[in-house]
This record gives sequence, C-alpha cells and structure tokens, in this order.
Amino acid sequence: MEQIRGTVGSIRYTNEKTGYTVCDLESDENTNITLVGIMPLLVEGESIIASGDFVVHPDYGRQFAVKQCERKNPTREDQIMKYLSSGFIKGMGPATAKKIVECFKEQTFEVFQSEPYRLTEIKGISPERALFFGQAFMEHEKMRNLVMLVQSYGISSNIAVKLWNKYGSGAEEEIRKNPYRLAENDIGLSFSVCDRIALSSGFEPYSKDRLKSAVMYLLSVSISGGHTYTPLEDLLKTGVRLAKVQEEYLLDAIDALRLEGLIVIERQHPERIYTEELLEAERYCARKLSSLNKSRNDSWINEGEKLIEKYEKEQDLFLDDIQKEAVICALSNNVSVITGGPGTGKTTIIKTLIQIYEEKGLKTILAAPTGRAAKRISETSGYEARTIHRLLEVGYSIEDDERPYFMRDEDNPLDADVLIIDEASMIDIIIMKALLKALPPDTCLVLVGDSDQLPSVGPGKVLSDIIISDAFPVVKLKTIFRQTEQSNIISNAHLINQGLMPALNIEEGDFYFIPKLSSKSVNECLIDLCVNKIPEQFGLDPVKDIQVLSPMKKGETGVRQLNVLLQRILNPEKDDKPQKAFGSTVFRLGDRVMQIRNDYTMQWNLIDEKGHFSEGLGVYNGDLGIIEDIDMKARLITVRFDDNRVSEYNFDSADNLEHAFAITVHKSQGTEFPAVVIPLFGVPKSLVCKNILYTAVTRARKLVVLVGSPATMEEMIRNINEKERYSGLRERLA
Repeated sequence: MEQIRGTVGSIRYTNEKTGYTVCDLESDENTNITLVGIMPLLVEGESIIASGDFVVHPDYGRQFAVKQCERKNPTREDQIMKYLSSGFIKGMGPATAKKIVECFKEQTFEVFQSEPYRLTEIKGISPERALFFGQAFMEHEKMRNLVMLVQSYGISSNIAVKLWNKYGSGAEEEIRKNPYRLAENDIGLSFSVCDRIALSSGFEPYSKDRLKSAVMYLLSVSISGGHTYTPLEDLLKTGVRLAKVQEEYLLDAIDALRLEGLIVIERQHPERIYTEELLEAERYCARKLSSLNKSRNDSWINEGEKLIEKYEKEQDLFLDDIQKEAVICALSNNVSVITGGPGTGKTTIIKTLIQIYEEKGLKTILAAPTGRAAKRISETSGYEARTIHRLLEVGYSIEDDERPYFMRDEDNPLDADVLIIDEASMIDIIIMKALLKALPPDTCLVLVGDSDQLPSVGPGKVLSDIIISDAFPVVKLKTIFRQTEQSNIISNAHLINQGLMPALNIEEGDFYFIPKLSSKSVNECLIDLCVNKIPEQFGLDPVKDIQVLSPMKKGETGVRQLNVLLQRILNPEKDDKPQKAFGSTVFRLGDRVMQIRNDYTMQWNLIDEKGHFSEGLGVYNGDLGIIEDIDMKARLITVRFDDNRVSEYNFDSADNLEHAFAITVHKSQGTEFPAVVIPLFGVPKSLVCKNILYTAVTRARKLVVLVGSPATMEEMIRNINEKERYSGLRERLA
C-alpha cells in the first residue's frame, strides 16, 4: 500500500449516503492526482495523508484508490479560507471566510472550537450566526474524528457514515463505550472485528456486553441463513468457538438477553433460541391458519363437479382427475395447498378456480410474492395479479423506513372472499404473518407453488412446513401437460428433481450441456453463447431475453465477475452513450440492472397498455429492469422494470442497484426467462445441491444451456440433501 500527502483541490463527486468521493489532490510533490474511495465529508483545502494503491480505470485512466485517509487541518491561510468556504458550514462564503482568517490567522480553528462567540468581532456576524458557525464546525470535526477512529481500526469509512446516520454527533462516544454496537444489523460488522476493537480498548473477555453481542451476532447470522430459531446446543457450540469462553458464561449472557426481552427461549427438546419477532410470527401464523382451516359447505363438492364440467365445455379443455381433485379441494376447504413442478397445470387450476368463484359471486384476489411473479401469472392466467406488498398497501414508518408498514391488517382487512397466492414457496414467515393478519376470518386461502424449489430468501420454510404438517389438504400435481414434442426443459427438470440425469444435447433440442474444465473456458463459452450463438440460432435479444444464472456471487464464474465481463461485451462504452461511474462500478444507458434491497419509499409510475397512468411507492429486492436514461445534470438514473414500472434513482441512491446481466439462482425465483445459461464450475460445496439446479433450469421457457464440469452437474443432481432450515411452524401446525 502506498501513501501520498497533499491538499484537496476540487471535489468532482461525493455520495453523502456512502461517503464515496472523487477528488483532485494537489500533492506535496506539486502533481495533481485523482483520488477515489470512501472519504466522507472531505472538504476542499483540507490536508490529508491517503493510503492506497494506484490503479488504471478503463474509462478514467490513472487514479489513486484510497483505503485509508488521515485528515489534518490546513495551516496556510489560503488553504484555511478554502476549507471554511467549501460549503460544510452553511451560509459561509469566500468573503466571510476571508474576513475570519484575516482576523484570527493561525488561531482560526481554535476560535471555532473554543470561543465561537469571538466571531462576532467580524462585522456582519451576529451572535446567533457565530453560534451556528461554531456548532457546524464542531459537528464536522466530530464526523472527521469518527472517520479517523474507525480507520484506525482498519475499518472502511462507509461504516463511519452508517454510525453517523444512526447516532449523530454522539457516534464516537457510543462506539468507545460499546464497540459491539458495530455488529448490530444496521451497521453490519462481524463480531470478530468488533471484538478486536473492544479487546484493544480494554474490554474484558468475560464482559457481559461482549458475550451478549456474540449471542446476538450468531442469531443474526442464523436468521440470514433462513432459520427462524437456533438450537441452544448449536448456539453454545459456535459461541464457545467465537468468544473463546466456557459455556456457563454464554448461558449467563443468554439469560440476560432473555430478561431484557431481546430473545425468547422455548423449552423444547432441544431448547430453541428465538428473537421475539420470529417466535411471534410463527405462533401467529399457526393460530390464524388453524382458525381458517374449517370445512366449507359440503354442497360445494357436488356443485363444484358440475361447475368444472361447465367450465371444461366453455373453455374447450379437459382436466384430468388430479386437476379436478385440486379444484374440488380448494372449493371445499378454507385453507388448501396445490403443489407441483413446472408444466403440471397449476396455472390452469388457478384460472378454473377464479372462473368458478366469480360465477358464484365471490370476490377473488390473485397475488404473488414479487413483481416478476405477479406479472408472469397475470400473463399466463389472464387475470390481474398483485404483489403481496401492493395488496397489503405497504407504507413505511417515519421512525424506521427500512421496515415495511402494512395498512391492511386485522383492523383494516382485505375485502376478499378468496385469496389465491401463486409462487407460495417464496413467502417467508414475516410476510406470511402480515398476509394472514389482513385476512378476514371467513376468507378462503389457496396456496399454489412448487415445494421442491429453493425456499424463501427470508427466514422460514412456510409452504414446506404447511405441507409436511399434514394439518391441511394438499394436492400434488404430477402429470406434465405443458410439454411439446420438441421440448426437453420440463421433462429434464422433473428428472433432475428425481435425482436422475437429464437428456442432453438432443439434436434441435432446447436443453444442452457444454463441458468445460476451467473458469476461463467456461466464461469464454458463456460470453460466446450470449453474444453470438443463442441470438443467431434462436433469435433472442442478448440483454432482454438471455439470463445468466450462477449458483454463487463470488469466484471467477460468480455473478460479480460475470457482470463485469458481460457488460463489457453486451453494452460497451460509446461516445454517445451516457454513463456514470460509482467507484469501480459503471452504470451505462442500456445496462441490465437489479434492485438489491427493499425500498418502501421509492416512487414509481406506470403507464399500462391501455394508456392508464398510475403511481405508487415501493421497489423491492430482486426487481429487474433496464437503464433507459442517465441525466448528468439532474443526477438521475431512470430504470424501467420488467413490469413496466419506471423509477428514478438520484446518484446518491445508486447503491441500491447492481448489474444483472448475471444474477444468482436465489434471486431468479418467481420469474421465467426465454433462455437461461448456467455456469457450473467452482461451485462451493454448500451450493452443490439438487434444488439449486432444479430451480435454475425451471426458470427457462425456451432454452437451457449448462456450461462447466460434468462432475459438478452430476454431484448437484445426486445431492438430494437440502441444507436444513430450523423452523418451528410445522410442529405448531401439527
């Protein structure tokens, strides 16, 4: 790592939210150097010592990528004037700054810090303005000190921004008092990093705060892995390794957290550790589902058969016995589950049910967990489907805009006689609780989904637990209907789901495997497929129609690396094509992008096919779209999502986006693409499992191409053991 010293000249760009800055440095060697990196609240005229490395950006040339930045107050009068008039003190321009420096010279900063009332010695500065200037100066100094504090521990400056946003000017005091606050979810450092800071600051290894933080950190890791609880035995085992203390000390910390109401211990065998939120979500879902689960009038069964016959005649179609069973099951029960793989007729059953319910005068709502899933079932069924968030009228709390607030609940329930949820495997326990709270007691709930796909990204395995509990009627569809003679996608998906090898490389087929035995050859083949072979042979658009699905984010064949390669080829830089760089990421007009976190306050507008205008709030994790405008003057990136909603991102919120030429299999749930290309090389052992491959291939409508190691593919197909998820919903339902 190199080190350079100098004075900050002009600041070209700064993101107030993340602290990412691009600026010019007038170095002590009288050369101008472009600095890029996390340098929050950097000010023109400031003297700094920057540590990092020189890099060559493909678009902007030689730059110095800053890892750490030590700030020093300027000493020359011209530098002090530039510093004070840089804008961090509102209302202080160059003229006022010049008067102050001419009056106090080298004592200027001391006056701001200790004697701000002396600023009234300058003509035109009132006592109120003097106090305001002094407070603004000190607040800026506290932020600078916070940045230097976290950097002294080798932590990125963007953590300082998060701390400042959470604690304000008291952030440094809070962290010195308890460094373990850095492990809280909204800050996001690992326990080991917090531990290093705390122990070096004099915290005792057996400190209660330290051990409580270790327990909460392990619980948050468990929840992010999809678990709703952690067995006490597992928590103690990992806690002993993490904190390097005996079990009895951890048990004391767990007991203290229980008394504080931060966790709940359920005395099962083995004992389970829950957060209060997740335990209450499980208990509520079990109570509400059980109360809904009462039989409807038996006359529905006989009448249902007649209505099915009528529907078949009107639509000129034929339902087989198991499809009829599924329809009758939904008609005759208040809670029912219809599950099955691709092509087994789930959409046909949804259409049949809606037709019959509406003929009986029952108000029926169709919904899905994501915008992509709602759009797909709307297109295939012919009925409007809403996202669960939109259905529940999501808002946000002024106190916490990171968490959803639903207007629909027990006091303001949905106006529906029947609710049908498609892609129900994607629903986590928190969303299920919100959904059930909004259901009137007599509403009929029909859950439709593929229980063999990957479970929800959030905690729990709701659909699977409901099915396995044996507490509700379940119909599993097996017959494959949506299958043409020339197509192997659906039949191969079912073979993979049974742990059998698929039929590969059939002439003029749609399911191919190309063996490659290095990451370089995999990537070269993948790019050739996306750019040349698939568009030429199948007439598909390489950006809109072909989706690369990787099992993992990291690695040579992971999403991050593939997006760099694919953007370079599929959407290269051109003089007439606007683009905007954010660190090493460059967003360009025409890029495929994805929203990577729920933003309940993000505005969108939509003009539908009939020309009707609508608008609303909420863009969600996994929403895919295309950049259709970059306005440098207005500092806006406009994205048109796949469901035609349009949102504008100011440059400071661009960190909510990432490239999506390639996405993970997990992020692809609930949608389909004309063609998918799946790299299978360098896959971590934890991701070598059947349901990841099964989920990936079922995302394709017209074409699947697997590229990589034959051994990896075979191992994924044969590994039927899914990673276990701890969830208590099944037992509560049973």
